[in-house]
Amino acid sequence: MKKITLKLTALLFGLSLTNSVFATENRQNTQNADYELEKVLIFSRHGLRSPVEKDPQEMAKYSPYAWAKWDVPSGYLTAKGTILETYFGQYLGQWLADKGLLTTDRCASGEGIFTYANGVQRTIATGQAIVAGAFAGCNVQLQHHGKIGSEKDPVFNTQAHNPSQALIESAKNNVDLTALQQKLAPNYALLSEIIDYKNSPNCLQKGECDLGGKVGEYSIKDGKSVKITGSISTGKKIVSALLLAHYVGKPDSEIANGRVDSQEKWRAINEIKNEYYRTLFKNNEALAQNASYPLLAFIQQQLNSENKINLLVGHDSNIVALLAALGVEPYELNDSLENIPIGGKLLFEVWKHKPSGKLKFKLDYVYQSIEQLINITPLSLATPPNQTALTLKGCEKDEKGFCDYERFQEVLSESVKNGKRLESK
Repeated sequence: MKKITLKLTALLFGLSLTNSVFATENRQNTQNADYELEKVLIFSRHGLRSPVEKDPQEMAKYSPYAWAKWDVPSGYLTAKGTILETYFGQYLGQWLADKGLLTTDRCASGEGIFTYANGVQRTIATGQAIVAGAFAGCNVQLQHHGKIGSEKDPVFNTQAHNPSQALIESAKNNVDLTALQQKLAPNYALLSEIIDYKNSPNCLQKGECDLGGKVGEYSIKDGKSVKITGSISTGKKIVSALLLAHYVGKPDSEIANGRVDSQEKWRAINEIKNEYYRTLFKNNEALAQNASYPLLAFIQQQLNSENKINLLVGHDSNIVALLAALGVEPYELNDSLENIPIGGKLLFEVWKHKPSGKLKFKLDYVYQSIEQLINITPLSLATPPNQTALTLKGCEKDEKGFCDYERFQEVLSESVKNGKRLESK
C-alpha cells in the first residue's frame, strides 16, 4: 500500500505536465497523412476494483484457503486502479492532442468534450481518473445520473427489455450449455485443484464436491441481466476474485495459497470467465440488441452531436452486449488474460479521408497488457497500451482497415431499431 501511495503522490505532481503536449498541437496522423481524426467516442470499462460480493464470508465456502482482504468497500475502484486509469488518461490526452482533437482552445473552453459515467463508485471514480489524466487543466467535468449508487442509469442498464417469447426461445436454442460444460471440464478440474475445493466447506459440509458439475441455465427475464447460472457462473466469480487480487498485487498467501504459479495456469482458469462472456450472446445478436439498445441509441446520439471527444464509462456487461449487438467478429487480445479486460476501452473513431472528403470508421480495443497492469506502467505515445482492431461483419473494411462511416451508421441504426422491435407488444 505504501508503494501505491508514493506512486499516487508522484502522479498528482506530474499531472500538470501533461498539458505540455498541447504546446506543439501536433496534428500529424502517424497512420496515414491522407486521413485525419474527426471525432472519437471512447467507451471504457471501469478500472481495477475490489470483488463485488458484499458478504465477506461469501467466498469462504469455496476454499479452505484465506481470500484476499481489501481496504476499499465491495466493488469500489482501488488506489492502484485510480493510478492505472490516470495513466491511461494521460496516454489518451496525448493521443487526442497528437491527432489534433484536443487543442489548447478546446481544453480551455471544454466545448466539444463530453464525459459521462454510470452512477456507481467504480465507474465515476474511473471516469474522474481518466479525466484527470487526459484533460488536466481543462474545463472538463465528468457527468453522471443521480446520486452515486442510488439510482440505476437506464443508459448503462444492460438487461432484457420485455423480450418476446419467440426471441427468448430462439436465443435459448442457440446456446448449448452441456457442450460448454464438457469443453471446460479440464479448466474446472484445474481450478478445483488450485483452490483445494475438495476440502472446502461446500464439499465437506454440503457434499457439493464437483465444482464443474452444474450445467445451469441460460436465463432471459424481463428487466434482468441476461446471465448463465450453474458452474460457469460460480467459476467466473472465483476466478475473478483471484485475478483481481493478482492484478492489485496481493501476497501469494491470499491468492489460493500461492498455487496459481504460472501464466499457463492463469490463462487456463481464466478461460472459464472468457467462455462465459463469449457464450452470453453467442449467435444471439438479436438478444444483445434488445438488451443494449438504450446504450446503442445513446452512443448514436453522441456520435451525431457536435462533440469531438466523447468518454463513456461503464461495465464489462455493456461491452459484451455492444460487441454482440453490432456484430463484431470474434477476436483475440494479445498479452491479456481477459477478453473483456479490466479498464479496457473501445474506441469508436470517425476519420476523414482528406482527398475525397469521405468519412471512414474504425473500432479499436485499447487495453493495458498484463505487465502494464501489474507493474503500474506509465503510458504515453512512446509507451502505449495494446491496441487491437475489431471487425464488424456488416461493415466491410478497405485496404487501410477503414469501413465507410455511413455504413457503420446504418449498422448502428439497424441495431437500435431491431432492439426496440424485439420487445413484446
